[in-house]
Amino acid sequence: MTDERISVRAYVSESGKDAFGDFLDNLRPAAAAKVVGVVEKLEKGHKSGLKHVGGGVAEWILDWGPGVRVYVHEDGDTLILLMGGSYGKGSQSTEIADAKTLVREYKRRKKALSNSVSADGWRHRQDT
Repeated sequence: MTDERISVRAYVSESGKDAFGDFLDNLRPAAAAKVVGVVEKLEKGHKSGLKHVGGGVAEWILDWGPGVRVYVHEDGDTLILLMGGSYGKGSQSTEIADAKTLVREYKRRKKALSNSVSADGWRHRQDT
């Protein structure tokens, strides 16, 4: 474990949806507090609870209650909070697939953004 702080941000999709924020808002207070605790651990660089599940997605399974999951994407020194997960194994594969879709969208948008920055480091308006 490390005490080096890292950036943790929630991903907002192209359509404006904050799946992680929506997930957190719909949890009961005790569960939400546990998820916030995980986010705080991640911000401190404690990533030992992450399990990589493929496609650029890692999950943190809270060892508490009925099984809450947090799905993230590691982008260099930044962790992107993608979404939260369910209370049962039945929907886990669907959630992982949804998280992978968010990662693909995130990477595509990031690439498009980096392509719009010129060699001099300035972003120039694209003529359409």
